[in-house]
Amino acid sequence: MQKIFGNQEVEDQPFPEAPLHTHDGDNSPLLAPSSIDSLQIKSGAVGTAALADESVSSNKIIDSAILSQHLDALSVTEQKLADAAVATAKIRNGAVNASKIIQTEAVVTLSAQIDTAIIIGAHIGTGVIQNAHLGNAVISSAKIVDGAIINAKIGDGQITSAKIGLAEVQNANIENLAVTNAKIANLAIDNAKIANVCADKITAGTINLTSTGYLATPYGGIRIGYLRQVNGVSTYGLQAGPGHGLMLDDGANGYARIWIDTSGNRPLVIDTTSNDRIFFKASSGNDILRLYGNNAIGGGFVDVLTSMRIGSDQPSDPVEGQMYWEKDPSGMGSGGRLMIYNGYSWHGVAWYDDI
Repeated sequence: MQKIFGNQEVEDQPFPEAPLHTHDGDNSPLLAPSSIDSLQIKSGAVGTAALADESVSSNKIIDSAILSQHLDALSVTEQKLADAAVATAKIRNGAVNASKIIQTEAVVTLSAQIDTAIIIGAHIGTGVIQNAHLGNAVISSAKIVDGAIINAKIGDGQITSAKIGLAEVQNANIENLAVTNAKIANLAIDNAKIANVCADKITAGTINLTSTGYLATPYGGIRIGYLRQVNGVSTYGLQAGPGHGLMLDDGANGYARIWIDTSGNRPLVIDTTSNDRIFFKASSGNDILRLYGNNAIGGGFVDVLTSMRIGSDQPSDPVEGQMYWEKDPSGMGSGGRLMIYNGYSWHGVAWYDDI
């Protein structure tokens, strides 16, 4: 038979000899590149032994192809975890226990990395959070429960004056008798701070006043101490307003008063109960009364012992009942006369009691 190919006659050729094919991987002939696709590979035909070591790269593994059952226990090491790859949602509740937390070192974190209310009281063991675990100034007043700081939590001497607000220490906060003399500043107690001074609060002794100081009472203007300058001399004593003065009272038995009256030139007034008398008695027992006045005899004194001595100078402006002793009454005979003014003229009393 004549064979024409490409307008040329082609001679007969023998079939090529087929090499021995054993499928043992040794006598198998090589396949052309890209000659086997997924359709030529039977499911399950490619086993673990058919894969060379490290022949499966990340490009040959599809996303989500590796499941939990494909991983050996503890096969995912710390080096296989990306930074921040383990989120809160990836940690099972209760999975992080005490054995999973570093015991010998501080756990350093930021409050922003912990969700609100994630760490509750039940998660923290008693005495677990110690002083060394707390940063400086991290506990604010908002983190302290009302009433949580009790007396036992405050060390002795820990509350300084800078920690006490103005006017915060009230009377109820001060124990009775707790304020001693050493705690009161000089001149700190003024008149407004003293309710009243009673007898048992005054120590017996001298009340020290300045050279012009005095003690005063509000009613009647009575004061004791410096009064005024009299003829250039500082005068000290008892002073009272008009109508007030010194009163000696024996209750129902009677009284005696002495004061400066508001009439005239402010005369001195001595007043006693109607059934009493005024006695002037010297300590010598001589019962001497000495009165001083500008018109008195004997150098200005009137002495009363057992008799009364009347002045010998005739008053220039007499009043009714006024008397004086006339040593040499002219026209009345010898001897002196007691002269009495009757409101119109002077009349003499003789030694034999005639007028």
